Amino acid sequence: MNQAPILSSLQGVQDYLFAELAHCPREVFRVLYLNSANRLLRDELMSEGSTTATHIYPREVIRRALDLHATALILAHNHPSGDPQPSQSDIKATRDLIHAAAPFEIVVHDHLIVSSAGLTSFRALGLLA
Repeated sequence: MNQAPILSSLQGVQDYLFAELAHCPREVFRVLYLNSANRLLRDELMSEGSTTATHIYPREVIRRALDLHATALILAHNHPSGDPQPSQSDIKATRDLIHAAAPFEIVVHDHLIVSSAGLTSFRALGLLA
């Protein structure tokens, strides 16, 4: 029986990611891979960058989702600068990943940007279309 936590609360996910990412000195990109019941299959570091940027590789994210039989993703990265607002490149990269996931029926539930000053949700901003 799988005892992985069910991620049904946005606040719980946000609290977890804030604790993990808010004080990282380098920008990192992580993916929470979920099954159809929103059970956490894996939380994986996909990329580590500099103090101002990291790369998102949609092909690698989707390949790993297929390996894990994930049906949903929560994307997260941090902004060591302290400003949790998404950049244009953050928005574009997220849209690229959403489009890459769609043919495989993998849903992106949210992309969260974490900083020491707080957290921003792409879903709350209406940026997941």
